[in-house]
Amino acid sequence: MKGVKLHVRVLALALLLIGAASTAWQIFVLNIPISSDITEPVWVIDTKLSFNARDNGPVKVQMYVPPAWSKFITLNESFISKSYGVNTDIIGDNRQAVWSARRAEGSQQLFYRLMLTQRSNSRFSESEPGPQFSESPELIGVEKVAVDALLKPIREHSADIETFIREAIKLINEPSNDNARLLLGNVYTQDNKSRVLELLLSSAHIPVERVHTLRLVSSVAQSSELWMRSYNGKRWLYFNPETGTQGLPSDRLVWWTGNEPMATVEGGRNLKIEVTANQKTMNSIMLAQSIAERKENKFWALSLYDLPLQSQQTFEIILMIPIGVMLILLLRNVVGLETLGTFTPVLIGLAFRETEVFWGIILFTVITALGLSLRSYLEHLHLQLLSRLSVVLTFVVIIMALISVLGHRLGLDRGLSIALFPMVILTMSIERMSIVWEERGGLHAGKVGIGTLIAATLSHLMMTYEPWAYFVFTFPGMLLVFMSLMLALGHYRGYRLTELFRFNAMIKGK
Repeated sequence: MKGVKLHVRVLALALLLIGAASTAWQIFVLNIPISSDITEPVWVIDTKLSFNARDNGPVKVQMYVPPAWSKFITLNESFISKSYGVNTDIIGDNRQAVWSARRAEGSQQLFYRLMLTQRSNSRFSESEPGPQFSESPELIGVEKVAVDALLKPIREHSADIETFIREAIKLINEPSNDNARLLLGNVYTQDNKSRVLELLLSSAHIPVERVHTLRLVSSVAQSSELWMRSYNGKRWLYFNPETGTQGLPSDRLVWWTGNEPMATVEGGRNLKIEVTANQKTMNSIMLAQSIAERKENKFWALSLYDLPLQSQQTFEIILMIPIGVMLILLLRNVVGLETLGTFTPVLIGLAFRETEVFWGIILFTVITALGLSLRSYLEHLHLQLLSRLSVVLTFVVIIMALISVLGHRLGLDRGLSIALFPMVILTMSIERMSIVWEERGGLHAGKVGIGTLIAATLSHLMMTYEPWAYFVFTFPGMLLVFMSLMLALGHYRGYRLTELFRFNAMIKGK
């Protein structure tokens, strides 16, 4: 016996660990929300390209779009155009959309919409490409002297690539520095500062490139913001060429890298680019599913959310049955509540989904009372069990049909839901209650009937509790946790709560 108990405990512990581990994996690794009410922000970026086509000739428009290695996760992107073909190409580290048309004339408009989220962005940044080394420029004359003069103090005041670049940016932005002013030609624009920074870093054999970013601000017209980045051997380091600030802010989206403009047009003129960003909210479970589909996550392929919608609705009900069964197990083995059978209250509780609790109790009571009356009459006929059950079942069907018709006539729609009551369960409940009545009296039969209705009501409330329904459907590993608890309760031999009240008088008498 001790070996059996140990076996049960080990099995229960194993199921508990497996169920808890699978649930934790979904929550912390797959980032699946624990509640269906959780929403998360997503960004919708709209880009509009406007231009005038020339002389009804061919048109080709090229525009950089966010790369696949962006720290933001792309949920969806759309290329909207009329009479244009669209393709996307990989150009170095960038991604480029190409619109093309054989003939176009007059004013033209092209649209690009991007929906993205920052969720799990740290994992996506790992796929960012490595450094792009450029050849050191061949400098002569005063430019070479100015570059060497700037590099000397930068090397003396820096210890690594990060501090080297920050020192270089600081010197370039000093108006009093004659060498920097010479290289800038007294033109202190952001583009010119970036050019000089590239010149200095290339001369020092440090990889550097321009990064064009978009700041995510709702309902504001956007323009690209220039940053510089360099590779320190492990990761990319981003710098603001104006201030020397290191680290790309969390609200900056990398759009493209390099020195070329965001978009160009062949066969057109007066190209105008308008970019706007808007923040919206999205249900977290839908967001997690969208991310999994984009990443082709195999774990989601085994998810219940991959089933057809109709099958999902069915399983949302089926997966809640173990919760009702668990409750009945606690009520019977721990509390000591007597019911008609073990799973009868669960099935009645499922029927309450359509009839609601109040009307369900009334319908169950009426049908059971009428069935008991018929059962008492049939007892005098000395029929065999199978024949008696068949007659009671037919009688239950007739009563259900009559209640439905009367309910429809009286305008009580709940009466129509009586058809969802399990007829066989009602028939067996009537049979069992009549046996209890004969063996232990009407009072005890009524007590058992009331206990059944209490258990059915509680199980109904548990099985229809929306947070529980979502949690079990989304994290089916919880069923293994319930199994472990059921196994643990299988060897419970202690007192039940009702027995403590029952023997309370005897204990006081002692």
